[in-house]
Amino acid sequence: MADMIPVAIVGAGPCGLFTALLLARNGIECAVYEKNSGLSSHPRAMGINRRTAEIYRQVGINAPLEAVSLPLEGKKLAIWTKTLTGEILGSVPLSAYCSEFTPATPQHCPQTETERILLDALRLEPLAEIHFNHEVTNVRLEPSGGELTFTNGETCVFTWLVAADGHASRIRRQLAIPTSGPGDMGHFLNIMFRAPLGNYLHDRQALFYFSVSNQGLNQFVSINNHDLWLLHHYLLPGSSSLPSNDQIIQIIRSSAKIPDLDVQILSTSPWILSPKIAATFRKERVFLVGDSAARLSPFGAMGLNNGLQSAHNLAWKLAAVIRNEADESLLDTYHLERYDASGTAMRISNYFTGEVFAIHSEAIRNNWDEVQRLISNSKLAGGCLGLELGLSYEKGAFIPDGSSLPSVVDKLHNYIPCARPGSRAPHVPIQSDTGENSTLDYFGQNFVLLACGGNWQQVSNLGCQVFTCSQDFTSSQFASTYGLSPTGAVLVRPDGIVAARWHSQPENPYETLRNTLNSILKKNTSS
Repeated sequence: MADMIPVAIVGAGPCGLFTALLLARNGIECAVYEKNSGLSSHPRAMGINRRTAEIYRQVGINAPLEAVSLPLEGKKLAIWTKTLTGEILGSVPLSAYCSEFTPATPQHCPQTETERILLDALRLEPLAEIHFNHEVTNVRLEPSGGELTFTNGETCVFTWLVAADGHASRIRRQLAIPTSGPGDMGHFLNIMFRAPLGNYLHDRQALFYFSVSNQGLNQFVSINNHDLWLLHHYLLPGSSSLPSNDQIIQIIRSSAKIPDLDVQILSTSPWILSPKIAATFRKERVFLVGDSAARLSPFGAMGLNNGLQSAHNLAWKLAAVIRNEADESLLDTYHLERYDASGTAMRISNYFTGEVFAIHSEAIRNNWDEVQRLISNSKLAGGCLGLELGLSYEKGAFIPDGSSLPSVVDKLHNYIPCARPGSRAPHVPIQSDTGENSTLDYFGQNFVLLACGGNWQQVSNLGCQVFTCSQDFTSSQFASTYGLSPTGAVLVRPDGIVAARWHSQPENPYETLRNTLNSILKKNTSS
């Protein structure tokens, strides 16, 4: 007899594991099915941005991730050279990783470690299961759910399905969900290798090292900045075959300008730079998450962060529907919100890809003055704080209040805290019984009402937690940052997005909040 599960998740990459962890923490039984025999041993994505670090902080896994991340102090974001130890062409600084706008810091953590920590956390959840060696061969949908069939002959009956099965998603293809994007932008070979490069770099401390010449383009990615590295080797157009291990060793030695470098190839993975976004992130009872929904260029380190933030957006909504706290139509807002957000991330990451290829094109022409000019003008130098913290949904599961976003000179890099509904609820430091914390620490499991004052406590039996300045915390910044009068309040969703805002207390706060919650959750207000 087939297993039956409320939520089946296909794919045990970071987005699949994180979706399962969030659902289990919300009291939802779920199971992850992975075609491979275990987690990947080949690290791919590295960058964890500030917003993702905030989310990890909410679920309690930020500290173990920080422990295995490469320390950022004293490092540049990228160094461009003709060869790794040869002439430096320019560098891109690492923007200040501590910001007054968030208690979280970005991290440089191998995806293998991210997956391990997520799996360790998931295995502590009694409502979650993980099944390796389960490759999907077919998905059948029905009005009330569907069924997965695996190569081993087993089946799984589900109510909801999350497809986190990567950029080549079998589920997305079987459901005939089209994708769009710029097309094939280049072929690369991703190489994980061991070599004592750290002994040769000395004061050249960075997260990424680009080696460009008229012979090719190679990007060294630091894993531990000593003897464990990734190399993205650009395969020249017309290459008919992949290089052998001996040839790869020579490529590494030549790009590093260390002829006798001791190199051990650990694994290789060819990939095509072909950003794509699915036409819809939901089809009936199936949701696309991670690369199955939006595959982004690795330049700018946005793909993993975008996928994890999409999982964060989906999980609370799916849990609310399964618990009969929301109408199923709430789930349509997953696509409404995350499709546009993913499209923005794709455009920006494609721009960064264009930067890299423009620099390489000038290197091929030996136009080194232009190479240096392009490096010095790289948009990556700004730190992308505006994108990470300032992205605001235009439509979705929130109640607009007619306000506008703050005007900024550079939407990519500049951030002004704003509690406009649809935006990330801003961080404000607060003093509590446990010391200095953040308003962000209140978010995660339930709707939360943050109030300056007034008579809001009476709404606590509506299913949201209520915190007020006078009783629960003190902060002179709170009212001004959130745009409130001394009696105003904001309603914040479990994923930390502002759901509604009242500049001052309405005449009947209980009825107002009840109607607001019903509207957001798509419930009949007469119920």
